[in-house]
Amino acid sequence: MTTTTDRNTTGSAASNNPAISFQDEQVMGFGMSVGGPAKVVRPTSTEQLSEVFAQMRKGGGSVALRGAGCSYGDASTNNNGRVLDMTAMNRILSFDPQTGVAMCEPGVTVRDLWRRSIGSGYWPRVVSGTMAVTMGGAAAMNIHGKNNYALGSFGEGVRSFELMTPSGELVQCSREKEPELFHAAISGFGMLGCFTKLEIQTKRVNSGRLRVSGIVARDLEHNLEILEEMCGDADYLVSWLDLHAKGKSLGRGLMHRGDQMNPGEDPEGLRYCDPSLQDVPPNLFGVVPKSWLWPGMWCAVHMRQVALVNWLKFKAGFREEKHSPYLQTHGAFHFLLDYVPRWQWMTKPGGLIQFQPFVPKNEAARVLRTLIEMCQKGGHAPYLGVLKKHKPDPFLMTHAVDGYSMAMDIPVSKNKNRRESLWRLCQQMAEVVLDAGGRFYYAKDAVLLESSFARVHGEETTKQFRALKEKWDPERMLQTDLSRRMGV
Repeated sequence: MTTTTDRNTTGSAASNNPAISFQDEQVMGFGMSVGGPAKVVRPTSTEQLSEVFAQMRKGGGSVALRGAGCSYGDASTNNNGRVLDMTAMNRILSFDPQTGVAMCEPGVTVRDLWRRSIGSGYWPRVVSGTMAVTMGGAAAMNIHGKNNYALGSFGEGVRSFELMTPSGELVQCSREKEPELFHAAISGFGMLGCFTKLEIQTKRVNSGRLRVSGIVARDLEHNLEILEEMCGDADYLVSWLDLHAKGKSLGRGLMHRGDQMNPGEDPEGLRYCDPSLQDVPPNLFGVVPKSWLWPGMWCAVHMRQVALVNWLKFKAGFREEKHSPYLQTHGAFHFLLDYVPRWQWMTKPGGLIQFQPFVPKNEAARVLRTLIEMCQKGGHAPYLGVLKKHKPDPFLMTHAVDGYSMAMDIPVSKNKNRRESLWRLCQQMAEVVLDAGGRFYYAKDAVLLESSFARVHGEETTKQFRALKEKWDPERMLQTDLSRRMGV
């Protein structure tokens, strides 16, 4: 294997690092609606990580594992507790240009990985909507992308990993070695140990561009029909939903289909394997800094103009459909959340939550329509909705189903009564989902009750996961606000 070691942040070698200590910081979820003060430490090596765990064993208490902090809710927060931020362990230890296999530290981001791989004609198998997500966080949450129905979740591209358990033991895991721990730590939301190295398979691409088509969907059922019709041969499918539309237009939206190029199909596209041509541009029209855009989005949210913005976007979809297909870089297609820096600031001061149910195929149309109607009637219509198709995966605490997910971004008010009404609404919607055999994704959740945990995963799976927690972390050192809320 060709070895290249990249340090993505400056720092001394592990042997020269001084003793590390926790620092007081404000640690919030990505949606800025949950979190609080915590003591944070950022190890730069496995040795420092071991030292942190030794300190915790000696002093007691709990510590939360955290990557880039891209979980919308409280999956990586530990209010008034301790947080182990892994972003400083961010080296790509090796990359093989013949096979596309990378060995990464847990703080390596999606952006770090594709910037290393694209020049050799490889792209990560599964990416999130933002390139800021770390490899450790992606594995712990078992993230999914716009191709989940085809290539599955992030974990299916992880070949092996090294995990440090709270006892300080380094355990080598793969599908053949410690397979039970392998399939539980991936999807285990940081409850069993901390990834120190991950061996990740990327996929071959023949161009730096995708062929993209926009397809107008007149309502929710039409969206689902398009997903079913195209999933057999499309590489990526995702639909934006206008969740303010009602009546016959309820669930309307714009589907985007992305397809990889065949060998030799896009010779000009080879130029776009230059990493600098994949990054999302910092300026709009080459002039206006995109960092200036979130105040305008803030006005749309707080002046109750989201319905108008969505209507305009839906109408613009007809023009996009007319001019489809078109060519777009992988980065531009995948990383929509990076187009406007700090876009979530548009929901200040209360922040936002994302409610994302995963619903079995045979119940999807009814359940998703019911959820949209509940939001509209409850006065909490989401400003953004995203529909995707999924398939099951082999990981213990999976959120995946043979069906669909609908992510709904909802602003949170600072008004206590209105905030509480939103939480009640989400818990009522969760009952609808759970009654239909649906599941939830802990990178997004902020509202589920402890009673939901066994209903999401089933009694036998829950029992198995708790037995693994008892085996590998009997002192319950690894905790987050999410794990306590769910009674793990």
